[in-house]
Amino acid sequence: MQPGRPVEVGRPVEVGRPVLATAGAALAAAVACLALIVPVDTGCADSESSALQMTLLTITVPRATAAGAVVAVLAAVVVAMFGARAAWATATVAASALAADHLLVSATSASLATANFADSLAAGVLLGAVGAVALQSRPPATGYLLGALTGVLVGDHLENAADFGSRSILERAFDDLPPNWLTIPTAILLASCFLVWQRSDTAAYPTTLNLPFGPILGAAVLITTITVAAERFSHTVVDPGALALGVLATLAAALVAVLLLPGRDGTLTLLMVALAAGGSAITYGARQHWQVAPMLITMTACFFLGRVRPAPLAAATAILALGVFDMLTSTAEQSDALLSLIGSCAVAAIAGYGFGAVATRTVAGTVLPIGLLLIPSAVLSLEFRGCGPTPWHHHDGVLGDRPAWFALGLGFGCLLGILALRRWRPGPEDGA
Repeated sequence: MQPGRPVEVGRPVEVGRPVLATAGAALAAAVACLALIVPVDTGCADSESSALQMTLLTITVPRATAAGAVVAVLAAVVVAMFGARAAWATATVAASALAADHLLVSATSASLATANFADSLAAGVLLGAVGAVALQSRPPATGYLLGALTGVLVGDHLENAADFGSRSILERAFDDLPPNWLTIPTAILLASCFLVWQRSDTAAYPTTLNLPFGPILGAAVLITTITVAAERFSHTVVDPGALALGVLATLAAALVAVLLLPGRDGTLTLLMVALAAGGSAITYGARQHWQVAPMLITMTACFFLGRVRPAPLAAATAILALGVFDMLTSTAEQSDALLSLIGSCAVAAIAGYGFGAVATRTVAGTVLPIGLLLIPSAVLSLEFRGCGPTPWHHHDGVLGDRPAWFALGLGFGCLLGILALRRWRPGPEDGA
């Protein structure tokens, strides 16, 4: 049995119940990613938010997201060892806690910083617990991955478009991320999955001696390094030496995480480390809401293309090409709709293809890369969900091409890491 595999996996008692599991996995992954990428609120809409409160949120929001990403890996590893029924029950509790947290924040004067941490931790448990059961079979795994990527793309778009123009119907519908009209039905659907899932006959519960700590430690090292690098960049003037040090530190942490994952599971982690940097280096996101549709279509099509024709090295090369695109368009106007659409669809395509092409042996090998797409990247420094400009603009008034150089360096390093991993650990398990 591979490390991180569940000791027992529950079985649906009817053919139609995998459809329920697929729908539950897709909605739960989308809700969790929406909650992690923009936790509850940053207080910007509240004119009464104090300067102290805004400063605290600037610090705590990225840390809350990072904590949620680590918790997602921890939950995926631990819950997977107790089987599918325990995973559905844990996910139901986490989704209910997420909905309750949002209801309490709107009804009380609770601290937003505290609420953001509670929100992110609940979302992390939800993302990991559902992944523990969904990634064991093809249809739920497909729903889980597509749901997670949809949550990342939609949440990131809403964040980018928040400061442009009047509030649209889409922004009002997703005023609170994740909205209760989506979280509450998700909790009900997860509870239904728990009720209809059949208990397995085997119940050999593991002890802490059997717990695979490697993936958890690797996730903690990598996510902490990226978060610390982002915070350091936000408080200092970033020169080429600091950029090089940030690239080397991130690559070293990624290498540690890769070596702590079994087989070639680290391939997907390296791809998403590079893609998170390349995507963040784009100086303009999809500002117009109609651009979300082609992004999601591109992501879905490339996901299934990756399933049919897996080529992880091609995905790594495409990320390098994205870095070159970032470099060439670093001075482009943010209002350029065509470049915005091209860049956003390129990121969506690579993300979809990467998760479709690279199969992992363990649940943690998939949950960790999803978390890397959620945490603030060091490329744009502390990418907080605040009310002011990004720190790159704050330092010298121009964005310049430093993020593109950072993304190129990280992309090239991750490509070398993938090649080295294929040499160190030969085998077909990455789908290549």
